[in-house]
Amino acid sequence: MTLPSLVLFLAFAISLASFVVLRLGLGRRVATPFAPPRASAAAGVRYAFTTAFLPWAKESARQHLTSYVAGIVFHGAVFAALGLLVLSLVHVAPPPGASTVLAVAFAAGLACGLGLLGKRARTAALRAVSTPEDVAANLFVNAVLAAGIAAVLRPALLPVFQLVGAALLLYAPLGKLRHMLFLLTSRRYWGTYFGRRGVRPSPRQAAGPRG
Repeated sequence: MTLPSLVLFLAFAISLASFVVLRLGLGRRVATPFAPPRASAAAGVRYAFTTAFLPWAKESARQHLTSYVAGIVFHGAVFAALGLLVLSLVHVAPPPGASTVLAVAFAAGLACGLGLLGKRARTAALRAVSTPEDVAANLFVNAVLAAGIAAVLRPALLPVFQLVGAALLLYAPLGKLRHMLFLLTSRRYWGTYFGRRGVRPSPRQAAGPRG
């Protein structure tokens, strides 16, 4: 195992352990509901992870479809980069055709990430609620995507990609990127809570179309 691969492996292990600790901490703070259920908590969780993500279910997404699509592309590219980092640890290189697809995906994600950052800088309402870490996290992820482009086009640069990726993994549990855990946890809690209360999905949605 090369030194960059070892650093990446340790970063994965440390990041995973940190997220486990964070998740266990969240579990201790969530109160157990005691009111009798009015509907299905499972249906609420399914809604939270499916329909609730669609643009017509979110007012902000409906009003800003371009940003919604850019966010999907950006996050999709990030997950692809994480997948490539995992493959690099087991010495599995993508075939030539896949390398081209990955380069295009990373480039699209990088463009979307920079575009979203530019929108944050241009829009007064977004600037008002932004922090320096919002900018730093965006640039950090963009750096990983840029390194991913370099690695798939020039395999000799893979160690650089591994080291940049390792730095991102070590940072993730400490800053804004923790939302990769909090999103899943909060969505599950949100779906469970409103599902039990019979609020989401709405009774009309749960009943389905009428004949």
